[in-house]
Amino acid sequence: MGVTNLWQILEPVRQPVNLTSLKGKTLAVDLSLWVCEAQAVKKMIGVVTKPHLRNLFFRISFLTSVGIKLVFVMEGEAPKLKADTMSKRNEMRYGPSKKVGAARTGRSLFKAILKECLELLECLGVPWVQAAGEAEAMCAYLNAKGYVDGCITNDGDVFLYGAQTVYRNFAMNAKDPHLDGYTMSSIKEKLGCDRESLIGLAILLGCDYLPK
Repeated sequence: MGVTNLWQILEPVRQPVNLTSLKGKTLAVDLSLWVCEAQAVKKMIGVVTKPHLRNLFFRISFLTSVGIKLVFVMEGEAPKLKADTMSKRNEMRYGPSKKVGAARTGRSLFKAILKECLELLECLGVPWVQAAGEAEAMCAYLNAKGYVDGCITNDGDVFLYGAQTVYRNFAMNAKDPHLDGYTMSSIKEKLGCDRESLIGLAILLGCDYLPK
């Protein structure tokens, strides 16, 4: 779920984090995020047969080589409240559809791609879990309960679900491999916002479930 302008609001607490500094930590990864990022790489379109698998393999290889453990989270069924947002996303990915069947076909294709990713994870021996609904909600749960040290996702509502440490803007640069880090403790300290405050912001600003 996206929260309107949330990342701009959280910009003052953003900290660049070198990937090598996360050695020994376990991170929950929103699998859908990496799939969408791979599909958006123009250099791979028409060149790489399955960019989602290539992207997943090399990222896992790099992160495990620097001592980072990964747990992937597979998204579940989207809540009915999110139907309008899902329809808009399908239009952005597959173009405006006059037929309901076209949107369903696009969604089925995306699920097939995720299934291929899960098969690769199993071949590599990398653990994954199935979320009942939103993948970032499961990532947040794993983080809040101490099962993982942080979450990799672009969905800011992960904080609303209870996450404590979040990473985004993954960059696998050989010279400077890094990502942006955000912590709930710094959000409270610098912005004076706790989890309840962020939920209030989602209601005021708008999110995937309701307009502002």
